[in-house]
Amino acid sequence: MTKIIFDIYDITRIDKYTDKMLEYKWDKSIKERKIYRTLDDIKSFKYEANNGMKWSAEEKASFEKLSHVDKKKYLINKMGFKGGVIFPNLSPESLYKYPEIRQGDDTSQEYYERGIKALSSLQVSFGELEEKKQQEILENFRFASNRGVLKASKELADLLCARNFLHSNKESVKELQEASLLYQKLANAGSPDGYYGYYKLYRFVKDDSKFFHTSLTAKDLLVNEAQALSYLNLALENGSKEALEDLAYELEKSYNAYQLSLDIMITVGYLYQDRSAFIKAMNYANYAVNEIVYELFYTACMRMAIMLGGSLDELIMCYNLSVSVHANKIRAEKLKTYAKNRKLIDGLDPYFDEHFPPDLVLDFGTEFYGDMYGGSGRYPGVYKWIEDGKMKDPRDKDSTLSTVKDFYQKLWQIIIWKFNYKVTYNRESSEEYFTADYYTMHLLYRKYSSGFTSARPYVFPKEVLEMQIDFNKIPPEDLV
Repeated sequence: MTKIIFDIYDITRIDKYTDKMLEYKWDKSIKERKIYRTLDDIKSFKYEANNGMKWSAEEKASFEKLSHVDKKKYLINKMGFKGGVIFPNLSPESLYKYPEIRQGDDTSQEYYERGIKALSSLQVSFGELEEKKQQEILENFRFASNRGVLKASKELADLLCARNFLHSNKESVKELQEASLLYQKLANAGSPDGYYGYYKLYRFVKDDSKFFHTSLTAKDLLVNEAQALSYLNLALENGSKEALEDLAYELEKSYNAYQLSLDIMITVGYLYQDRSAFIKAMNYANYAVNEIVYELFYTACMRMAIMLGGSLDELIMCYNLSVSVHANKIRAEKLKTYAKNRKLIDGLDPYFDEHFPPDLVLDFGTEFYGDMYGGSGRYPGVYKWIEDGKMKDPRDKDSTLSTVKDFYQKLWQIIIWKFNYKVTYNRESSEEYFTADYYTMHLLYRKYSSGFTSARPYVFPKEVLEMQIDFNKIPPEDLV
């Protein structure tokens, strides 16, 4: 099902990004632009000596006294996440908070908590419950909602939609109209749930593939197109978790704009301390063989998910296959043992860096293709050449300035050869628009120019960065 039914440029923030993007002046050919952008990215990284989270005994003692939510916030801030760049004004502190139930209104409190308790104990989806049980839960929230409890209105509206979107009963239209009025009430109070709930009702009406209520119109559900679009934008601008996740999904599925999806899911993880959001962001950062791989963001999101209690399997795979990190079979085996005996603190693994200090990350920026890391057949790749002994990993302890210079020169042989290959064989146009997804990554790299506490980029020495590169020289075939 389509998550965002409006044209992507009807999303205010994306449209603003397009306007900003067009302010950039690009007068070079595709090859020149990509090569110079790669050089610009490499030179923009700033050296940071502290690689990995360090903890004092006092900091640990203070951390462990925090609530579960505050522990997660602390970890995300300590890692260095600041959210994304598409929605730069959002922060956990800026999110809408529902008013507390009025002091002394014990009855509303009782009914609301009874409904929440019933929902949390469900073993099946709400729509699969027997009718009597559904009505009991609905009435709990309806009672509190009628007494002005907005968070009860939100739960009631969501359940009415869950009850009727995939099912049908004789009161369906009436119940969906009730949901519509509830969402409008929430929207009038400034709740992002109200904004996005209204939009979802309009989307439901327009969904040709819905199983039931095929004859429903927007008028039946008291919604209209203009308001739905306006509320969709307000939901996004105010940090609705579901709206942001749906936008990331739609950008990926319909537009292949993985870089925008990465930025949005970093924002969701930052706002809501959501481990699954960091996992999705990690996948967007490393989304397909032979495509763009953003090693810095891939590593940071992976280690963030681990510290939030996530699986170690991805990192074990990285050490086995030399993805993002030095190949290290011994460390992979130690990670497997650690995973079996892992002791979490309140569901979290905050001191993971102390057990397994992170590697510096080889990340060469927005224009560096995935196959330039790994290599394919006769095509060059950084990790393939390291494995073949053609270049020495600059992160090795026995690296010297001479070997780092050699690595840098060979890195550019790979880059220049690949861009010549891609432009010569895969592109017919001599010019190319600078798209919004690359613009987003350009800003993200500048925002995180020192990387993250547990994912620092390898920074070339000044003497290396000042070396002259001949971008017109095509490496000979015998080197690739």
